[in-house]
Amino acid sequence: MRERVKGWIGRWDTLLKRLEAQGATVCEWVVEPEADEERVREAEARLGIALPPTVRRIIAEGAGKVTITWYFAEETLSPFESSGELAWSLDAFEWPYFGDDELEEEKRYLAFHVAGNGDYVLLDLEGYPDDPAVVSWGHETGEFLLLAPSFTEFVERVTELALVGAEDSAYEPFCGPDGLDVDGSNAKEWKAWLDRYLTLTLEAAAKELPLLIDYITFHEAEEARVREALARYKPADVLDAWLVRLERETYRGNRDRLLGYIGETVGEAAADWVRSLWSDRPPVDVSNYSRAYLSACCLPGREGLERVLARLEQEAQSGKIDGYSANGLLRYFHSRDVIRWAESHVSFPFGGWDELFAASVPHWEDVCRWLDGHEAMRQTALSALGKLFARGEVPEGEPDRGEIIRLLDKAEQEAVLKKEKEAVRRVTAHLADWR
Repeated sequence: MRERVKGWIGRWDTLLKRLEAQGATVCEWVVEPEADEERVREAEARLGIALPPTVRRIIAEGAGKVTITWYFAEETLSPFESSGELAWSLDAFEWPYFGDDELEEEKRYLAFHVAGNGDYVLLDLEGYPDDPAVVSWGHETGEFLLLAPSFTEFVERVTELALVGAEDSAYEPFCGPDGLDVDGSNAKEWKAWLDRYLTLTLEAAAKELPLLIDYITFHEAEEARVREALARYKPADVLDAWLVRLERETYRGNRDRLLGYIGETVGEAAADWVRSLWSDRPPVDVSNYSRAYLSACCLPGREGLERVLARLEQEAQSGKIDGYSANGLLRYFHSRDVIRWAESHVSFPFGGWDELFAASVPHWEDVCRWLDGHEAMRQTALSALGKLFARGEVPEGEPDRGEIIRLLDKAEQEAVLKKEKEAVRRVTAHLADWR
C-alpha cells in the first residue's frame, strides 16, 4: 500500500506543477505522512467503529492527510466547469447529518470530506467492509451518487481525471453505473482538452489559427504576444475560426464567452455578421447580453447603441426596465447618451442604474442634472459618484462646486433614511478632498 500511495503522490505532484505552470491556481497542496497508531485508535474511538482495513492502511502506512484544491484562471474556458478537490484525514472522518433520522441512525455512511458547497464524499460501509465503496451526497438534491466500488479505486479514478470534484455536480458528468468512468465519452473529452491545455504553447499555437483560438480560450486575448499572433491572420479568417469553435461548444456560459472573444479580436470587421444577429433568424443562438456587447465592439459609430436602445424601448412598452438588465446591455457603450436615455426610465430600486451611470462617462453637468432630479435620479447619482470616487475616478469636465454643494445640501436635508444622509456625506467628503 505504501508504494501505491507513493505513486499517487507522484502523479499529483506532476499534475499540480503543470497546472501552475499554465496559470491555474493551486490553493492547497498538503500531503502529510502516515498517521501513528495512537492517533488512528483515537479517531476510531471517537467514531465508535474500526476504520475499514484498507482505508486504515492508507492512512497508517501511506498518507495520514491529503488536502488538494485547484482551479483554472477566470479566463479559462474549461469543459464541465471542472476544478480539482481531493481530501481526507483522520480528523475529517465523521458521521454526516443528512436531515433524515433514519439515515442518521443506520451509520451506513462515513464522511471523509465535505466539499465547499456542503456536499459530502462518503464511504459506504455496507457491502464491502475491507475497502468500501465511495459515494457523493448532494446537499441540494439529497441524492447519492456512486463514485467508485472501493476507496482505492476512487482515488485511482479521480487521480486519472485530474482530481475533479468534490461537489456532486463536478463528479456527475463523468459517472456511469459503476461510478466515475475514466473511459467514458465525457472523460475522454476532458482528458483530451486537459492535455491540450497543459501542453499547448503560444509559439506552437501561433502557427495554426485553430490552435491559436484554443490557446486564447485557455488563457486570454489581451496579452500583447497573442495580439501579434492574431494580427498575422485576416480578420475574416479569425471570425470563421471562432464560429467553428462556437459550433463545438455546448455549455451556454462558454458560448457567451466565445462570442465575447469575437468582439475583442475581430472588431468592426465582424460588423455585417453582428448585424445578422439582429435579424429574426440569427445565424447562431445568442443572448441579449452577448448581442449588445458585440454591437458595442463591432458596429461603427452610434449604430450599436441605437439598436440596443430601440430594443429596450420596445420592452419598456410592456413593463418597467430594471437597472440590472439595462446595465448589462448598455454598460459596454461608455456613452453619455445612455445617461440621457436612462433619465426617463430610472426608478427604485436603483441597483444597476448607479453602475450604468458610472460606466457611461458622466460629465459634471449630468451629475448636477440628476442630483436636481426626482428621488430615484438623485440617489442613483449619489451612489454612482461614490463608486467613481472609490475607483479613483471623477466625472468629466469642470465641476460647478457651488452648485454641487447646494444640491448635496438639499439632498441631505430631504433625505429620510440615515443611509441616504450618509451617502450624501461620503460624496461631500470626497468632493472636498478632490482638487
